[in-house]
Amino acid sequence: MLIKYSNLTNANHILFTAPLLTKSQYEFESAMAQAIARCLRYGQEKTVHVHHFAAMHTIDVDILEHRHRRKNGITTPTSAITLPSSMSDKKQKTKLIRNAKGDMALVPVSWLPDSALLGKLGVEGDPGSFTSLINFSETFEDEED
Repeated sequence: MLIKYSNLTNANHILFTAPLLTKSQYEFESAMAQAIARCLRYGQEKTVHVHHFAAMHTIDVDILEHRHRRKNGITTPTSAITLPSSMSDKKQKTKLIRNAKGDMALVPVSWLPDSALLGKLGVEGDPGSFTSLINFSETFEDEED
């Protein structure tokens, strides 16, 4: 049974099993904020964790990278990658990278040309690309406000 609208003050993990494909960045950010706010209600005493699942080399990775515009990087709590604090004031597109140990992080694209920073993250050589071979239609290629 799917409960579309509920406030879950006892739940502290939000699982997104597929990326949300929307027409605009605003719609995406609004839907994500609303979903997260369902757990961040009065009475919630636990830290809320947000998990996004995506199968590698699929269009899900493309959507995830395209829609998650961030100022800082995100990774798993147990990852060996130590992320620096925000290096930009502006949200930007992200890219999925993997270090030499196999840990992954979603980082802003402005971090990729900085070889010193990539070295600190444990990324050797080209950070690689995990995107699929499928490209978005022209609708999703343009920068959105």
